[in-house]
Amino acid sequence: MVKTIPWNDGNGNIVLTYTGEGNATVTVETDTDNLGEDRSQVLTFKTTGANPATVEVTVTQEACPYNFRTADEYFVRTSDGYIINVQEEE
Repeated sequence: MVKTIPWNDGNGNIVLTYTGEGNATVTVETDTDNLGEDRSQVLTFKTTGANPATVEVTVTQEACPYNFRTADEYFVRTSDGYIINVQEEE
C-alpha cells in the first residue's frame, strides 16, 4: 500500500509504503528534492482494533546544496523533475 501526503512547505509529497498488517515497517520517502531550505512535518499514525494506539513521527528533509543556478538564482529543472547540479572532478 502506498500513501502520498503533500509537504506543507515546498513542493512534492511524502511517500509512505507499508503493508497495513501487524507491526510491519513503514518506509518514508519523498518524491522530490527540497529547494533551498530544511523542512519537517509531523505525521500521526493510528492503529485500529480493541487497543488503538497513536504515535506522532516527525519527518525531516535537509535542503539540497544545489550549486548550478541561473543568473537570477533559479534552479534549472529537467522535464522529468530533476535539478541540474555540477560536481567538480577530483
